[in-house]
Amino acid sequence: MAESHGAENNAAEVTPKRPRMQGAFQQEERETLKKYKKMEDRVRKILTTSCEKITHLFFMKDMPGHLAYLRERITTLNSKLAFDPIRVGLFGSSGAGKSTLLNAILHERFFLPVSGTRACTSCQVQISTCKSKEYKANIFLLSNEEWMDEVRSLVTLLEMEREDGERDSDVQHAVKVLQAVYGEGAENRNYEDLMKAKPAITIPSSRVITLTTTEAEALSHKLDPYIRNQEGSEGIKAENPSDEEANTAPCNEQMRLWPLIKYVQVTLPASDFVPEGVIFVDIPGMGDSNKKRDEMWKESILECTSIWVVADVERVFGASTHENMLKEAITACMIGKCSDITFVVTKMDKINVDEYLRNHPSAPKDLTTRDAILETKRDLKTRKTRAIRDRMQRRLPSDTEVLQKSDLVFTVSAKEYWNPTVLMEEDTEISRLRDQIRKLYLNMKRNQLQENMQEILVIFSLVDVYHAVQLSPGPTAQQDGLNTFVSTKIQELKRIAQSIFDLMDLPLIKGVKSAKSSYKRKIEKIFAMGEKSRGFHRTLKAVCRRNGVYVSRVFHRVDINNCLAEPIYTEIDIMFANIFRKQTLTRTSLQAAINEFSTEVKGRFTTFAKDTDMNESKLKFLLQETNVIMRALEREILLKKKTIYESLVLSIQSTLTPYYKEADKISGKDTYKHMKSVLTESIELEVRQAMFEKAKEEMMSQFQDLTEQMTTKLSKDFLGMLSVIFSQCDTPVSTLPVLQEECQEILDLLNNL
Repeated sequence: MAESHGAENNAAEVTPKRPRMQGAFQQEERETLKKYKKMEDRVRKILTTSCEKITHLFFMKDMPGHLAYLRERITTLNSKLAFDPIRVGLFGSSGAGKSTLLNAILHERFFLPVSGTRACTSCQVQISTCKSKEYKANIFLLSNEEWMDEVRSLVTLLEMEREDGERDSDVQHAVKVLQAVYGEGAENRNYEDLMKAKPAITIPSSRVITLTTTEAEALSHKLDPYIRNQEGSEGIKAENPSDEEANTAPCNEQMRLWPLIKYVQVTLPASDFVPEGVIFVDIPGMGDSNKKRDEMWKESILECTSIWVVADVERVFGASTHENMLKEAITACMIGKCSDITFVVTKMDKINVDEYLRNHPSAPKDLTTRDAILETKRDLKTRKTRAIRDRMQRRLPSDTEVLQKSDLVFTVSAKEYWNPTVLMEEDTEISRLRDQIRKLYLNMKRNQLQENMQEILVIFSLVDVYHAVQLSPGPTAQQDGLNTFVSTKIQELKRIAQSIFDLMDLPLIKGVKSAKSSYKRKIEKIFAMGEKSRGFHRTLKAVCRRNGVYVSRVFHRVDINNCLAEPIYTEIDIMFANIFRKQTLTRTSLQAAINEFSTEVKGRFTTFAKDTDMNESKLKFLLQETNVIMRALEREILLKKKTIYESLVLSIQSTLTPYYKEADKISGKDTYKHMKSVLTESIELEVRQAMFEKAKEEMMSQFQDLTEQMTTKLSKDFLGMLSVIFSQCDTPVSTLPVLQEECQEILDLLNNL
């Protein structure tokens, strides 16, 4: 039932039907994309030509403050005009079918290497489209420092193996890594010898390898030795050397470079199926034993706009790995950029009608294979959607956008997509996944275009302000009045934000109480693995060396810090999500307080303008610039949110780090017993000395930091804006361009959007 090259080759003997083009962009979407592209190009051109009329003023010997303000705004906007891509993370275990699924989504059958006989993707792979006609892969290697750290860890693991004579898959992996890079016998050498030794393979000084071809399948063959997990392989048929790029190594060296690969970026020519600006990130497993790749694993999840948890149909239920992946995805919704989660069940073509009938005795005996698959799909969607919603509702507000999705679960078959024998194309659901991507893309593209045009209008209105300033500079008393009002409102927002953040105190107290009552059971559960496997002491040593967290091939992800912090997170998650929610705002939501502040300030500006006969261009600038300031504040809050949430586990890690280091130094007889004793006693000691209470106080301190950060930023930005409005411009009017036509064109584009 597993996928294999052999089965694929047999299917390929029959000329496959080309999949219908339902998955491609619909005509209306094509027109919308063209419209956005035209707008984007026109907006860039307008900004460029307008800036050319202004920039000569930035070279004045004594540049006035208001021109410095204008220069800063233009510089900031130019750096933002590059549109943020949509990142779709495919999160799944080895063999879940992520690469096969991606090939179908991209409509490139032989693009990413696929196989059912051994794990394909052993590193993170990022895939996107571009205007080039070539297929290209950039393979980034670990830096020398990162590799030295990896070798040190592997050598320590092997030294412990020599003491006890046992070899588990972690030790076997260490042997293969060192042999791949340094040759046979490398596993018997110490760290200092290996650092002096010349690697048995050629490592490019740039730490980057580039592959370029004109055909997808050709790139797949070249890329295969780099991204496929080579452990246990008996060698791969060498390619014709004449086909190799000048900057690539011979095939046997390609196969041996895999331990050094950090991540891979792959681009393919423009596609009718996936727009430029969408990046797929193939995220393997639940982390990596390599420290740098594991850090990238965590950061990549938080950077994703959408996360797909991918599972083989035979492993949908009862697999703890999928539950852990879903947990990481929900966390990304809370503290990262993720706004969408999708569960994708692959290989639906595995469903067997006879097996289905045995499990469903009441089903019609003449049931077709297609009917059996469709019935299984419906049942899977109902059960899995219910289970996922239940998991999400424990940690997210009930009206969170992702919980309102009608389609949380997709059931797909890439095999039937390419060779339809049982299912119709729409049954494979590949086109429906593309629909989801396109909707996300078009929505984000529109929002980014809108935001950029609004910020350009601010620049144009600012130039108008300088014309107006010279004609009627504002009295100091009026400026002082507005400054006082804004400062008062900022202080009010600060007090409201603090009262909102104080709502975290009670859940934190409950969480600390729960953590104190459960930490012994949780630690014993981790140590119980050592009772079942004598090799666990090596993993525990690695855990200590990495300050409490390590990804083992035998015991998977072991994270003592997170294990201890989990009861606190369980208590605080709902309140935390409520505070930072964006939909259906309540009085406990920070965004509601920010929106109210913005409305009151803009209302005051409007009233002030009416009472003082303020020039219209000044008011327009004040209102537009206020929107820009508030959006910038929201971006800062998004970044700080992650720091606040992670402060709990990092505080616990910091408290326990001296004990991890102490345990790491233990060696000789009864190593595991002594390490367990040190860790158990030290954790008990720190719990008595208020470790969890300190973690709580650290989180509340981070909330306080956010309050101060918000206050400082708003004060600086609003007072700077008001100083521009009330400054007297010394620059002659003749040197300031008139941008009314450009302003009107941007307004027309914005209205047309």
